[in-house]
Amino acid sequence: MKKNVQIVLTVDAEKLYHMKNYNQDDIDSYCTMTDDNDGKTDNGKVQDFLSNVYLSKSVEWVGASSNKDYDVAIDRIVYDFDLNDPADIYFLEDDEKIYGTGGNHSKVVATVKDQQEIVDTQNIYKINFSIYHKKERKEFLVDPKLKANT
Repeated sequence: MKKNVQIVLTVDAEKLYHMKNYNQDDIDSYCTMTDDNDGKTDNGKVQDFLSNVYLSKSVEWVGASSNKDYDVAIDRIVYDFDLNDPADIYFLEDDEKIYGTGGNHSKVVATVKDQQEIVDTQNIYKINFSIYHKKERKEFLVDPKLKANT
């Protein structure tokens, strides 16, 4: 069934916010992703989470914290071009950087292009997100995938 899709990035915000000298694996280990369209990862890793989205329908990214007194905001979605693939195309209608609504409850909404040539292709993208705690902010990123469907 062709529908709009909401993707939720849930973060153990307290642990990640206070971590010192972290790397991408550390960030990924404190994040989980879900969506309302049976998105999944076979190995449990955020970078392998795949959401099925639909031509001409919207995709909304929202953040959630598993800890009280911490907010997770989605600041922007950035397409990760495959420079080794000249046929690689970005399939969201907005620019390759889509900015959020701003603030500690920021979310991003975009529309998938209505182009048949993107059906069954995958896009790798980055979610730039922030954790807010006591009016302070720290920025992070994760890089899951989208797959276009009719």
